[in-house]
Amino acid sequence: MPGLAGIIQLAPGEIEPAVFNAMQRALLHHPWYQVEAYRSPDRRLAVARIHLGTLYPQPQPYLARQGRVKLFLYGEFYRETTLATPEWICQQYEQAGPAALTRLHGSFQLLLVDEDQQSLYLVNDRIGSRPLYYYQDQAAFYFAPEQKSLLQIPSLPRRLYLPAAADFLTNCHFTAAHTLIEGVKTLDSATLLHFQGAQYTQHRYWTFTFDEEARDLGAEHYRAELSARLRQAVQRTRAVTPRYGVLLSGGYDSRAILGCCLEAQPAATLATVSWGREEALPDSDCLIARQLAETLGTQHGFYQLSGAEILADWETFIHLGEGLTDFPESYTVFDQIRAQQGLEAVLRGDECFGYSRWTTVHDELSMFRALDLRVLRYMRDLQALLQPARYREFCEMDAATRQQLSAQCPARRLHNRKDFYYLNARVKYYLNPLNYVKNFALESPRPLLDDDILELVTQLPLKYRLGKRFWRATAVQLFPQLYTALARRDNMIRWPAALRATPETESWVRQQLLDPQSFLSDWFNRPALQAYLDRFFAPRPATAAPAGSGWLQRLEAQPRLYFWLHGGVYRVKKQLERLDHTLEPERLILRLLILNSWGQYILNHGRQTADHT
Repeated sequence: MPGLAGIIQLAPGEIEPAVFNAMQRALLHHPWYQVEAYRSPDRRLAVARIHLGTLYPQPQPYLARQGRVKLFLYGEFYRETTLATPEWICQQYEQAGPAALTRLHGSFQLLLVDEDQQSLYLVNDRIGSRPLYYYQDQAAFYFAPEQKSLLQIPSLPRRLYLPAAADFLTNCHFTAAHTLIEGVKTLDSATLLHFQGAQYTQHRYWTFTFDEEARDLGAEHYRAELSARLRQAVQRTRAVTPRYGVLLSGGYDSRAILGCCLEAQPAATLATVSWGREEALPDSDCLIARQLAETLGTQHGFYQLSGAEILADWETFIHLGEGLTDFPESYTVFDQIRAQQGLEAVLRGDECFGYSRWTTVHDELSMFRALDLRVLRYMRDLQALLQPARYREFCEMDAATRQQLSAQCPARRLHNRKDFYYLNARVKYYLNPLNYVKNFALESPRPLLDDDILELVTQLPLKYRLGKRFWRATAVQLFPQLYTALARRDNMIRWPAALRATPETESWVRQQLLDPQSFLSDWFNRPALQAYLDRFFAPRPATAAPAGSGWLQRLEAQPRLYFWLHGGVYRVKKQLERLDHTLEPERLILRLLILNSWGQYILNHGRQTADHT
């Protein structure tokens, strides 16, 4: 994706221009990308800004103090309800020094060079919303918004980092700042790096801290405060570009954003967007979105996601997605939105109140499970497939990563800890990657993750964060006309059907995972994996949808009773070591395919062939 990429020389010598040029080329996914490259006169700093031409289109670096201060910006920087200018950011720096860089609001990467102080600062936003990967060898510090850019560095070993692989197999994303490439790390959120000479220091300038003794000021007080901050956040993101649209689904989050936009402009001038596997699916979010858009009179576009399309172009998915999640999306959708609706940005509803599964949280372990973070030693499917020594090794790595994650949390109360992990891990390592692949073609601001809204969330008494009830009631009270119908089913790709669609697809899956030369071949018990795939692809009679999912689940309409009964069942299972974190087969198969393909990409440093549909 676009962003800042560069090299900071730490040892004596100069930057190698060929490496810097190769790093830039690896990021140029569209011919219309704009690129500004800077090399310092002493050849010890090289910075490239790759961008869409939407935010801060003027050439950079921005110069201040007669050129002695140089500023590179990528992303959204907000001052009140407008975009902050480079001039204003430099003024703040002149007044308060580097501390000013830790008080910026938005979704961004920033690099500032102060020649008088012989200092360089590299800073990102509070939730690390725009990725920045880095690698250091004996000579230099390298950084880029994509891992494939760093693969151009000759000294980088192309080896898989096993703790990250164990993390991915367990959780489908990372829960720490590591990556699948040994030696490459993710710049943690809210981090300032200060370079001076051959040394640099790292400072985490902000973290989520919940007020565990918050005095309850009443629902109306918090509703008014949340409403005001929501409107302000949407106004900020609307300032990104006049050519924006709103992602419209059948739920609460996107409609709250839509309502704020409709307060500022007529519906007929507003573009709305949805995507999914089939727009006409009854009660689905895409159909409800279409009906709402027609009622309001917005300019609505629907874009179809196809599992067959993704599998046919698996190479592109791996190349662009870099194995960060097991949620493949058709990245061409965003190119189509830009081309067909002329949009430069789509406002999205990733939100700040986390999962609503508070009724399944009884201790730290069940809290992680409620966030879809699993424990490898309870994943019996992987235990059966992995070689015993590899399984034990990965279980130890998984436990160490989870312990590291747990140690980061300053909160004491269980549900405060749950919300911390949602905001500090799941948003950062799962929702952020799902969002920023959209930035290959257009900007995708997320108003509900605005800094001021997140600060309010940390101040709310716990009862206003449980189950999203307070958030949903606030949204409905603000815009009741938008909540006349809600979706009852999602419109996502059905991967069991997609993987079983044709004999060619089945053959490709088997070849990828059972090939003795595959990247993962020595990890797995081949006969066990073959039997697993045989069961998945075996012909099966058509069956009606299950009437229900058990007596315990049918009690979910009574949350307190459900919480009490679920807790009793959970404790018995835990005591008997009967907890089961097994994955749906299609999810496990997708994880294996992604990990295998990205591992091959790391080793071979090149594009793959994916002729299987």
